[in-house]
This record gives sequence, C-alpha cells and structure tokens, in this order.
Amino acid sequence: MKPVVECVLLVACLVPLYSYLIYPLMMILLTLPRWAARAAGGHGSEVSAAPVPLPVAVVVAAHNEAAHVAALVASLRALTGVGGLRAYIGSDGSTDATVSRLQLMPGEDLRVYAFQENRGKASVLNDLVAASSEPIIVFTDANTLLDTDAVARMLRAFADPRVGMVCGELLLSHAGDGDNIDGLYWRIERWLKRAEARLGGLLGANGAIYAIRRECYVPLARDTIVDDFCVGMNIAARGWRLVYEPAAVARELAPPDIRDEVGRRIRIGTGNYQACFRHPEYLWSAGPVTTFTYLSHKVLRWFTPHCLLIVLLGSALLARDAPFGLLLVLQLAGYLLCALAYAAGKRLRLPTLLRVPLFLIALNAALAVGFWRYLTGQYGGSWRRTQRG
Repeated sequence: MKPVVECVLLVACLVPLYSYLIYPLMMILLTLPRWAARAAGGHGSEVSAAPVPLPVAVVVAAHNEAAHVAALVASLRALTGVGGLRAYIGSDGSTDATVSRLQLMPGEDLRVYAFQENRGKASVLNDLVAASSEPIIVFTDANTLLDTDAVARMLRAFADPRVGMVCGELLLSHAGDGDNIDGLYWRIERWLKRAEARLGGLLGANGAIYAIRRECYVPLARDTIVDDFCVGMNIAARGWRLVYEPAAVARELAPPDIRDEVGRRIRIGTGNYQACFRHPEYLWSAGPVTTFTYLSHKVLRWFTPHCLLIVLLGSALLARDAPFGLLLVLQLAGYLLCALAYAAGKRLRLPTLLRVPLFLIALNAALAVGFWRYLTGQYGGSWRRTQRG
C-alpha cells in the first residue's frame, strides 16, 4: 500500500510543478527565434501587413454597466483605420441606468438592444452576432477601453485567409495600493499566450479584445461561462489559425484586493470545468501543438487543486515517516498563513515574495470552489461578471 501512495503522491506533486514551472521554461526554449521559426513553419503570430479597412461590428454584452458605457462608446467612436464600424450593445436584463445612458448617445454607429430578461452573456452574444452583418466581429467588455488603433492592428492579420481569429493584448493597471497581484500573474499569462501563438498553439481568446471572421462564429450554448475561450477553441477546432497581436491594446483596472479577484476566479473556474467536460474534442481536434499547449497550460492547471488535496491526504497517510511528516507540517503551516493573510486583506502589507504564493493558493482555492459549483450545477444561463475594475 505504501509504495502505491508514494507513487500517487509523486505524480500529484509533479503535475502542478510541470504546469506552473517546467512548462513555462519549456516554452522559453521552444520559442527562441530559431526554434520558433522552425516550429511555426516560418509564420510568426505577430503580423506586419498593412491594415485592412474592413467593416467591423463590435459586440458587447452588458449587465448593470451604467458606470462604464459612456466611456466604452467614446472609446469605440475614437477607433481609427476601419472601413466602417457599428457597435451592437445588448443590455442583459440590466436594472440600473445602462440602457438610458446608451440612449443618450444616439447615432447610426450604435445599436442598443434592451433585453428585459437576464438570460446570460452567451445568449446576448448569440443575438448580437445574428443582428450584425459586418464581415469582422470584434468582442470586448463594457469596462474595457481600446486604444485608438487596436482594431486596425487586429485587422492586419485577416489579410491571411487562413486566419479565423485575432487576439489582442489586455493591459491591467491598479488603482490604489491593494494587495492583488493579478497584474503580475497576467503579465506571465500574456507572455505564455505570445509564446503559444508563435508555436501555433494559441488557446482561446482574451474576452476584452479579440476579433473573428463572421463565418467562424459557432453559436454558444446559453449557459456558457467562459465564452471567449470557447469561441476561440471552436474556431481552432475547425482548422482556422488563431493569431496573437500584442500591438492591439485594451486596458482595464485590476481590483485592488485579492478577495475581489477570488470571486472572478471562482466564476472562471466553473466555466473552465464546464468547457473541459463539455468539449473534450478540444484535446485533439485543433492539432498536436494545440493539444500540447492545452493540456500543459490549461487542463493540468485546472486539476492542480485536486493534486494539492492528494498531496495533503497522501502526506497525512505517510506522516509517520519523517519526510512526509515534515511535508504535512509545511503544507498545513503554509495554508494557515495564507488563510490569515487573506483574511487580513489590506490591513497586512506583505512583500511580493510572499504575496505570490498567497495568490497562487487563492487561485487554486477558487478553482476548487469552481469545480464544486460545476459538479453541483450551481450555475445557469444568467451571469454576473465580477469586474476587474
């Protein structure tokens, strides 16, 4: 029995180590210039062609976004380098002044849809895409501001008829001096996205800024949570290229408190498991490179909380042996300290070196809650986006 427990314990330790450390190191090696050119067949993800001024539809699903819609519309109207742009904004059963504020900004370039029932973001996106007719569809969020050339920079990639989706780059800024280090984590994620794109294994999109060809859109199930990920992976599964364009920039505020981030991560975690079990074809239908990046970057991370629980239980079973007893004590002490730091919030100022493990443990705790909500069906068609800012 003991050898079996030790073997399971070892595997459970290796899974998060591989996904969070070994895989990024492998991507550094694989995306060195001479390796990246060879792996991608000479085609990088960043494009240099002149912008293609195509007509563009910008679709935004909004729920109680009265505080942001004026700035959103102003941001969209300031965009340059497109061959005509129309915004399609759908209010998903908003109970605030979202619709009335949008109606104060009339124009042929803005279509407002006031859906009375709160049906869910995916349903609103399906309706907005169906209502539009432009060949290129840009997706963004109500609390996101786009740089004036962001859409034009994404349009360049569509000169390649193989490209079905272009993902832009989201930059997070912090208001105040909170304890959330989502910005640091997101910088690492952005780098991984760029590296994966260079290898031809980009995973999904960034919901704040991405563009697709109209014919690539597959209507989403109404209860879909991580719509941006599923839209992109559906396109990749049908054989289209996904491109990352870091020069196409969108901006958001990150929440100042890590506790604000946890709620967002729980919802995303629920959606991750939903996509994983609902779409097993993502593992094989988009090609071997995407299978490698999807398994390494996404699937193994989603099951890191399960591995951490196995490590805790396994070390408790073997605690009579000194190494495993020490491992158990270190885990319990670490989790206790992280729980105290999390509870203290802004009252406790920790150095970055300590906030990093706190964030990772909070991230995996949120994933665990998300997994439980998925198993118990504690989600539905309605949605309430936990905002970054």
